[in-house]
Amino acid sequence: MTYRFAGFFVAQRIECPGPLPEGIAWREISRPFTGTGVRLPEFLGGSPSAEEVSAAAEKLGLGRSDAWLYLTYDCWGGQIDFVYGLGSKNSIPFGPVEEDARERVVDTYCALMQELGVSRLDALNFEPFERGFWGES
Repeated sequence: MTYRFAGFFVAQRIECPGPLPEGIAWREISRPFTGTGVRLPEFLGGSPSAEEVSAAAEKLGLGRSDAWLYLTYDCWGGQIDFVYGLGSKNSIPFGPVEEDARERVVDTYCALMQELGVSRLDALNFEPFERGFWGES
């Protein structure tokens, strides 16, 4: 079974900027960090440019955060197949990083999550990647 995510994680709570376009989901995250998550279906399965990601972050008001991560994440049968990510921590940009090689994709994903202070164990058991968290079936 496939699970796909594209969107942002921010290591602080950010107030939703108002009505969101259809399909975008905005959620508070309480573990493994206190913050905000935003699911963007238009980027599912893709590798948007750094400019597209930055524009989306600014539009959503996420760019003012000390640490944010954009992530495209594809999983099949419990195994991570593809990850693409970039972000900013303490106003220093990182990425983009893209990986689909089976022997490196998990380490790449965990390294991206570490930018938000998420441990490997927590990244591999990440509550926002549990089915239904974003309201999808």
